[in-house]
Amino acid sequence: MKENLTKNERLGKKSDLNKIFAKGSVSKCHGAKILFLRNPLSYSRFAITIVRKFGNAVERNYTKRIFRDFFRTHKQEITESCDIVVVVYPGDFSYQNRLDQFNLLMKRANLVKNH
Repeated sequence: MKENLTKNERLGKKSDLNKIFAKGSVSKCHGAKILFLRNPLSYSRFAITIVRKFGNAVERNYTKRIFRDFFRTHKQEITESCDIVVVVYPGDFSYQNRLDQFNLLMKRANLVKNH
């Protein structure tokens, strides 16, 4: 499996995102939530959204970049192919806090293999 995030693995169509927000399952933690919906494809797709009141452009882009990196490095651990949207809320979180949030959300959603 390729380790980079390919174009096919990115969710971008508004219709796909609307379907996930309407019919997807939700898991939450402090500072973020995950919405996911199984898909018939052989791979998972990923998108990240940031709420409106989230810092300046530098902070928003940094947060999106690190969450994309988390998905990219953990995608081989995902058990079923699904569409995943992570919604991130503002707060004074470090890189490690955001990584812990991502791992917790993936475990709560039962999307990763148990170690």
